[in-house]
Amino acid sequence: MRGSLTARRITSAGKALLSHPGELQFAHKWLYSLLPGHSPMSDHRPWMNFRVIEWLESHLTPEMCVFEYGSGGSTLFLAEHVAQVVSIEHDQGFYEHMMNKLQDEGVTNCTYTLSAPQPMESGEVLPYGCTSFTSEWPTHSTMSFEGYVKMIDGYPDKTFDLVTVDGRARPSCALRALPKIKDGGWLLVDNMERSRYANIRNLLAQYHCLDFFGVVPYEVRPQRTTVWRIAAH
Repeated sequence: MRGSLTARRITSAGKALLSHPGELQFAHKWLYSLLPGHSPMSDHRPWMNFRVIEWLESHLTPEMCVFEYGSGGSTLFLAEHVAQVVSIEHDQGFYEHMMNKLQDEGVTNCTYTLSAPQPMESGEVLPYGCTSFTSEWPTHSTMSFEGYVKMIDGYPDKTFDLVTVDGRARPSCALRALPKIKDGGWLLVDNMERSRYANIRNLLAQYHCLDFFGVVPYEVRPQRTTVWRIAAH
């Protein structure tokens, strides 16, 4: 069954490559990632498209300080490239798994924190947006991610060279991150192909951005990641 599933995934990936011939340069890495035993955690790789991974590899430097909403293979990848990583996770089970992984790998430059969502006091479903602290994930529709989003408040303004947003309540995280990014630093938001993140693009319209669209390891469909240069105005 596993072999059949892998064959179907590789066939689907091949069809996707034919639909996006510009991604053929990543064919070997992409197909390899679809084989059994590979995951973002095992490969120390962000679960983002290969184009933005290349951008990260070319822009990250050993003295940088990075904050990330949402942990995983990206946490291990960042820890290998920068001086300090601050990572926030909302899911307790995954947090415990990731904490064990960090300890097993001997990672010492990552501050890793759990901040679980809380039930909304009113129980009502708030409109999704940059100030709601909400998630559109079905199981979290009546949960508040205010504590999770505000974890970055514990750091002085202009602390981070890069903030990555790849977890829950992404519009709220993007807004909260802005004052914490150094002048000329970067804000990265994954999965910007999703229509519900249009308010993030509106929020950041004044900043120069780079769009990276392409194939994603461990997936059979292309996705978009956008990075904004947060310059002083």
